[in-house]
Amino acid sequence: MTGRILPEGEQFNLSGEDLSETDLSVQSAQEVIYQFLIKIVHHNSPETVLQEFRKLFLENHSEPHLVAALKKIIDSKNDQEFRNTLKRSCYILINNWLSKRNYEFIENLIQLVGELPVKPITLSPSMTRLKGYIANFVDSHDYQELKLFSAPYIAEAEEKRHWSHRYTAYLLVPQYLDSRNPIEQRETAKNLSRRLRKNFKFELAMYTARCDSSHLNSEKKITNPTRLGANVIQLIKKLSSRQILVNCRSYANYLNQHAQSQSYQEFKGEFKQYLLFLVNVKTYSEILDKYLFPKLDSLYENHHTKPLSFELLLRTCRRIIELLTTEDGQKPSILFILLTNRGNPLTIVVILLKIILICKYAQTHLDVCIAQLIRYYENSAEKDCQWLINFLEVFNIVFAICTEDIQYNIVKLNGNDDEQDAYVLDLDDYRLFSQLKGTDLRSADLRGTDIRYMDLRAADLREVDLAGADLSKADLSLAKLNQTNLSGAMMERTELSGAILQNANLSGANLSQANLRCADLQKANLCRAILKSAKLRRANLQQVDLSSADLSNASLNSSNLVNANLRYADLSNADLSKAHLNGVDLRNANLRGAQLNWTQLHHADLSGANLDRADLTYASLCHANLQKTDLTRTDLSNSNLSRSDMRQALLRHVNLTGANLSHANLMGANLFNANLTGVKVKGTRFGNNSGLSEPMKQELQQQGAIIG
Repeated sequence: MTGRILPEGEQFNLSGEDLSETDLSVQSAQEVIYQFLIKIVHHNSPETVLQEFRKLFLENHSEPHLVAALKKIIDSKNDQEFRNTLKRSCYILINNWLSKRNYEFIENLIQLVGELPVKPITLSPSMTRLKGYIANFVDSHDYQELKLFSAPYIAEAEEKRHWSHRYTAYLLVPQYLDSRNPIEQRETAKNLSRRLRKNFKFELAMYTARCDSSHLNSEKKITNPTRLGANVIQLIKKLSSRQILVNCRSYANYLNQHAQSQSYQEFKGEFKQYLLFLVNVKTYSEILDKYLFPKLDSLYENHHTKPLSFELLLRTCRRIIELLTTEDGQKPSILFILLTNRGNPLTIVVILLKIILICKYAQTHLDVCIAQLIRYYENSAEKDCQWLINFLEVFNIVFAICTEDIQYNIVKLNGNDDEQDAYVLDLDDYRLFSQLKGTDLRSADLRGTDIRYMDLRAADLREVDLAGADLSKADLSLAKLNQTNLSGAMMERTELSGAILQNANLSGANLSQANLRCADLQKANLCRAILKSAKLRRANLQQVDLSSADLSNASLNSSNLVNANLRYADLSNADLSKAHLNGVDLRNANLRGAQLNWTQLHHADLSGANLDRADLTYASLCHANLQKTDLTRTDLSNSNLSRSDMRQALLRHVNLTGANLSHANLMGANLFNANLTGVKVKGTRFGNNSGLSEPMKQELQQQGAIIG
């Protein structure tokens, strides 16, 4: 990257005129800085952007317009305005780097802001004030919020990270709900929170499938995304075997339908029974009777005789969530302490789940309350708040597996299948299976993960990082994989029929025997990919880069390879019959024994290619470049080679019966023992041809050939 900060001709001075600090309002000065950062982050490397950021806020920048803009903000003597400027400036960069997965530079930026400028004491009031403003920002809640964006990517061992970093997805929720925050901060917080939750759901599904699977390689370590150890498998089996989530969802649907004809007071009575559903421990039901239900009874009493409205339902559910978590928005409520300190937090988690099942719009309020609990204990040592961590882990798991896109099933492996009481099952006799259908994992970071055998049919994996991942025998049929990074991925026998892989990076991936029938791979990068015996029938491979790829024995019949790059590709014994290869680059490709009958190869470049024993019957090669191509023993009968360039090509023992060679160039071609019966040679150029007898030359000349 050069030292130039903006593309030539572009200026960050929006007015195009010289600006002095007296010409600027504070808001205009802020906008000058924002626009400058937006432009440089889009056109320069992260290293250059960090240097410019340092010069702008921590040193003296060389550009007078920026200096004037920053001085205007500092001289306004408004600490809050400076804080807003610095905060939004950070989020402009973070938002861009997150989208490009430049995670390490987010951490570098946050560390840079946290380091006060080390400079000699200056007499400049502006510089003194600047240092004070930055120090105030670093000590503020805004900086603590900023640090959350590096927490998921800190390159530290899990045991060295602060325990609260595991729950960043919840801590980000208040940020994107606060309308006072810059739009960049809100969007970034929302996207990152969603991504972290999707990653957790996916990692949990992978862990349960692999940990409880007979396909498990005992030598390969499987990462448990929870802090519950092996107990997570037993917990999910318990939830699945007792159909807790299914029963709660059914009850919620019934209550929602029935509540439409009830008064608010009648609904409260039903609601209490609903919350007690599956609470089988007397102590817990007594706690609810004593501390929750009296407050529910007195809630919004002036609405008792009115029909239950959506707004009233939402307000009620939000208030119950607060009573169960944190009433004052800070410390935990009495109910939370009582229900979580009894050894098993599953009861309160299921109660909270039931509230969300009956009013899904209360979910964000629940997330905020969870974030407030984490913040309250954030400065406590992990060993001192293990009970809270235990609750958070169970909460994470239950809310991850209750979503509709992941289904967990248990199947008995041996023993009789007689009906048993679901509450006394020996769960060790059962295998746990996870199934992901239509899962939305856009932009997730799954680099190097092991997701063999997983069911990901119709999953949305656009822009996901799966570099080096193992997807062998996974089902990705109909999956969306646009712009996904699958470089170096293991995809042997992977099901990808109908998948969309436009602009995907599959360089160096192993797709041996993979099923890519009808897949859309337009403009994908498959350079050096291994596609031995892969099924690519009717696949869209337009403008695909398959240079140096191994496609030996692959099935490509009726596929679209228009303008594809197949230089040095191995297509030996591949089936390309009826394929569209117009404009394809097959220079130095190995097509030995390939089936190319009825193939369209107009304007294709096959110079230097090996077509020994290939079948090109009825193929259309007009305007094709076949210079120095090895076509030994190739069947070109009835093929269209008009205007093709076949100079110095090897055509030994080639069957050209009935072929159209009009206006083709065969100068220097080796025609030893070639069958030229019935060929069309009007305007065809011959000369210096091995294996071409004088009588044959005369015969060809009589038919319109040009003998040089």
